Amino acid sequence: MSGENIMFKKLLMIYLAFILISVFSGISASGRAKVGAIRWDDWVTTENYPYSTWSRFLEPEQWHYRHPFFAQLEIGKLVLRCDNQESTDQEIAYAKQAGLDYFAYGYYFPGQWTGADRYNYCLYQYLASTHKSDVNFCMRLAGSSVGAATDWPTITSTLVNLFKEPTYQTVAGGRPLVYMFDATPFSTLMGSDANAKTALTALRTAATDAGCGSPYIVCMVWGATEGSNLINNCGYNAMSAYTAISSGSNQEYPYSTLTAANVTFWNACKAKNKKVIPIVNIGWDDRPHDYHNSPWYTEPTMTEWKNHLQAAINWVNTYPSTAEPNAIIIYAWNELTEGGWMVPTRGAGTTRIEATTQVLNP
Repeated sequence: MSGENIMFKKLLMIYLAFILISVFSGISASGRAKVGAIRWDDWVTTENYPYSTWSRFLEPEQWHYRHPFFAQLEIGKLVLRCDNQESTDQEIAYAKQAGLDYFAYGYYFPGQWTGADRYNYCLYQYLASTHKSDVNFCMRLAGSSVGAATDWPTITSTLVNLFKEPTYQTVAGGRPLVYMFDATPFSTLMGSDANAKTALTALRTAATDAGCGSPYIVCMVWGATEGSNLINNCGYNAMSAYTAISSGSNQEYPYSTLTAANVTFWNACKAKNKKVIPIVNIGWDDRPHDYHNSPWYTEPTMTEWKNHLQAAINWVNTYPSTAEPNAIIIYAWNELTEGGWMVPTRGAGTTRIEATTQVLNP
């Protein structure tokens, strides 16, 4: 065999080894961090809910530019149906185009209140999709919406079954990624931090026994001190945030103020010597809500958005020990009333999808 052929085979083996390592460590084939987006999926219509509970906030004409591609105006009412197969498959296609690696679906315990399961409808449609292999998924639990402490074994069983799905997102060497929003209320629901730790340990044990690996559980918090305490007392693996908004009065600020708040949070987590999945805001403007009383931010130019997303990727690369899971979470895919969205809308079309593609799939 010629020396040239031997060298080619060695290079091929090295490349294949890199791909295998990437798959099992949660690293993209390109080497960059896994990038996901938070989903808020109460954009549904059922017999009991003739139009989405949240859609009423987007009915005034000034907010029509935020209507997603699946919106319909019917006799003065905004009807949103993201929970049908056609809309779901199209969202998967858009996310794939953008270069997203995963969706972070919220999970609400169906028995918590009448109609709670509607928050899970989009997840069910994703699982039924023939296109789900194009974008992975993970679960984002709402710590205050997981039923009662006695419901935790049922939720544990549900999660383990989801971990078995071939498209479930893993990090840190093949561990199922789980976010816990409302992590402090979760401790309250369980009765104490110690009880919360016991519940998370039970989830890890059940998942490991099922051959899924120990879940990598990330608390979503409002500050690094809260996150550090939860990691110490409850056994979370890392911290992140659902969104990061800066302090300020009830007025408009530039998008740069919002991005600075994100970076401040990343660095505060690092200063606590804790692991972190950086939160990246594509926006925040919750003025459509009738309870609005907080600062809001100008919508980013696509250059500003691309720069911020790239900055998060660079930060993860710069601090690999702190950013152990090698992942990023974006606020958000479809928080349309709160001003954080990537999903195509009436006003922006696919602009945000195309801009994100330029960073994630250059």
